[in-house]
Amino acid sequence: MEADPLYHVKQLFYQAAIQEAASQSHTPSDDVSSLHRALYIARSHLSLTPPSTSSAQSILSPFLSSDSAPLSAKAVDAFASYLADEEKEAKVDELRDLVLEVEGNEDEIEESTVRVIASSVFILQGENEEAVTTLNEGRGKEDLECLALLVQLLLSLDRRDLAQTTYNVAKKIGNDSIFVQAIEAWIGLKTGSRPLHQSYYFYEELYQLPSGRTPPVLASHAAAHLLLGHVDEAKADIVEAAQRDGGDKEGDVLAVGTTLGIEGYAEQLASNAPQHPFAIDLAEKSRLFDEAASKFAITA
Repeated sequence: MEADPLYHVKQLFYQAAIQEAASQSHTPSDDVSSLHRALYIARSHLSLTPPSTSSAQSILSPFLSSDSAPLSAKAVDAFASYLADEEKEAKVDELRDLVLEVEGNEDEIEESTVRVIASSVFILQGENEEAVTTLNEGRGKEDLECLALLVQLLLSLDRRDLAQTTYNVAKKIGNDSIFVQAIEAWIGLKTGSRPLHQSYYFYEELYQLPSGRTPPVLASHAAAHLLLGHVDEAKADIVEAAQRDGGDKEGDVLAVGTTLGIEGYAEQLASNAPQHPFAIDLAEKSRLFDEAASKFAITA
């Protein structure tokens, strides 16, 4: 069987070794695998903290120069512009058009990439229903990355029942896939009890990899430790994560650190990752508290 030329960069990207994935070399060519490799490297740049939007667009520029530019490259380029705060609404509309245009494309990676990128932007826009629809249509119903993103969204909406149903679909497609293992881990963190141990084992495997101790992995490893009652181990993970490149600004690192009560992390979360769900929740609770407290203010 011929080796997958994308295997290494894909593994780095999906194992959250983002910095290493972003530093992979790339030489543009007419070979479709060259495009797919560029997409993973560009997406890695967009996953950095903060995202390196100019680097991502520079990697994609050779593929965007022709009149028949790949839709996947257009989608990732639009995502980069969106993250750079360039005409956000226009970029959202562009991605909607790309989703319609890509449906039925012969290249499976082309369609799945457009659906994942578009749905990611829809989620950032708060258009969760549109994201669910996008991930559930066309090849999205059979693509493991689309299904994994759908599970993340459903768990964030407290729809564990639908997340479990989606997991069952994904398991039939690729039982040994890293996506299926990741989905199991996410559901375990959300559910607790026995599945929580499976979550810990998954993140422990990533943690032990040569390139595994990245801020996102350390944050997840810490969360599993915390839910298992291993507070000191969780704190050690967060301290290590904060010392890694970009870790002190990584939303998940700061969120877990805040939950652990580490001094200063709540303030750092609010300033460095204000759009993180936990930061938004804390800000809303703080607003409600101040509103309630003002009704009981002691007058002189």
